[in-house]
Amino acid sequence: MGRRAPANWLVFGYDVPDEPSRIRVRLWRQLKGLGAIYPEMSFCVLPDSKRIRSHLENLTSGLQESGPCLVLEAKGIDQRNNNALSALFKEDLEKEYRELVEECNEFLEEIRRNVTTGNVTQTEVSELEEALDALERWFAKIRGKDFLRLSAQERIERLNVRCRKALLAFSEKAQRNTLKSR
Repeated sequence: MGRRAPANWLVFGYDVPDEPSRIRVRLWRQLKGLGAIYPEMSFCVLPDSKRIRSHLENLTSGLQESGPCLVLEAKGIDQRNNNALSALFKEDLEKEYRELVEECNEFLEEIRRNVTTGNVTQTEVSELEEALDALERWFAKIRGKDFLRLSAQERIERLNVRCRKALLAFSEKAQRNTLKSR
C-alpha cells in the first residue's frame, strides 16, 4: 500500500559560511537524513499578492517546456521566522533605495558641475531630462515592490522634488543662454 504525498511542504532556507566547511556538510547531511532534496533549481522568495501570483502564473506557463517549475506557498513556522524574512526584504529594499539616493545626488552634482563649467545648453537639458526620467522609472519600480512601505520612499520623493526643481532652474538658464546667443 503506497503512501500519499504530503499536502504541505516545508522550504528551508539557510546561509552558512563556506568556511569551515564542516558546518555546511553537517547541515547538508542532517537535512538529507530528514529526506530533503536539493533540486537543481533556483529559488526565490516573493511576497504573496494577487499581482505577483498572476505574474508567476504567466512565468510558469512560459517555462514549463524548459524544465520543472514550482510555485510554493510558504510562511514562517513562527513569528521569529516571519520577522527574519521581513528583515531580509527590508535590507534588500533599503540597499536599492540607498543606490537610488546616490544616483539622485550624482544627478544634482552633475547639474552643479555644468553650471560651474558653463555647460548650460539645451543639449545638456535633454540629457538631464532623460537621466531624471530614468531615475523616476527606477523609483517607481522600487516603490512597486516595497510592500513594507519603508520611510525611504518619502526621502526619495523629497529628493526627486529637489532634482525636478534643479532641472527646471537649469533649463531656464539654458533657455536664457540660447536667447542671449541669438
